[in-house]
Amino acid sequence: MTFKICMIEDDSDLANIVREHLIRYDFEVFICEDFKNIDKFIEKHSPNLILLDINIPYYDGFYWCSEIRKATKVPIIFMSARTEDYDQVRAIMSGGDDYVTKPFSYELLLAKINSQLRRAYGEYSGGESALELGDCSFNKLRFTLKCKDNQIDLAKNEAILIGILFESYPNVVSREKILSEIWDSDMFVEENTLNVTVSRVRKKLKDLESGLQLITVRGMGYKVEYEK
Repeated sequence: MTFKICMIEDDSDLANIVREHLIRYDFEVFICEDFKNIDKFIEKHSPNLILLDINIPYYDGFYWCSEIRKATKVPIIFMSARTEDYDQVRAIMSGGDDYVTKPFSYELLLAKINSQLRRAYGEYSGGESALELGDCSFNKLRFTLKCKDNQIDLAKNEAILIGILFESYPNVVSREKILSEIWDSDMFVEENTLNVTVSRVRKKLKDLESGLQLITVRGMGYKVEYEK
């Protein structure tokens, strides 16, 4: 498997040097050039890991890490010249997985990258990054749903719904449980909000030509069924 890495670093010389080093180890590396639309850059390339600087032209790495975490759980490694404990703590609190201070050796960066990839996808992951059901595979880290040779991206709420239903198969999951997982609070949520999410997931399963169907169980909730 070739892992994809997205690098968000405004020092173009450093970014290109890191990229050249990593491609020698069969990584596919994309360098961000539009710092106003980092979220779109991540969505476009759907990386397995992200390298993120703190001092970038628009907002900062802490802000963007928090934004990225709304859409994906892929490993994020901060690369920064900041050496204070406060910055490293803030990086972790904003959703980062590791931190390397500049200047760094490329061997150290490579070791940290491989360590995070093993935890997320390899020998230490326990196979938990993907859920298989019927003819579909759901990647919990990248928020993608794959059926045969087709793959589609999921919004955060859609991914949470798919994850709950896959893990609970073949049982019915109540609306209350789904709502509590998606919105993580006891606040009132408009009834139609969940209905819209369910409709979008149904459409995506249809677009994938999957045998999976999302079934409404009146008075109880939802479940998935598989027809070959």
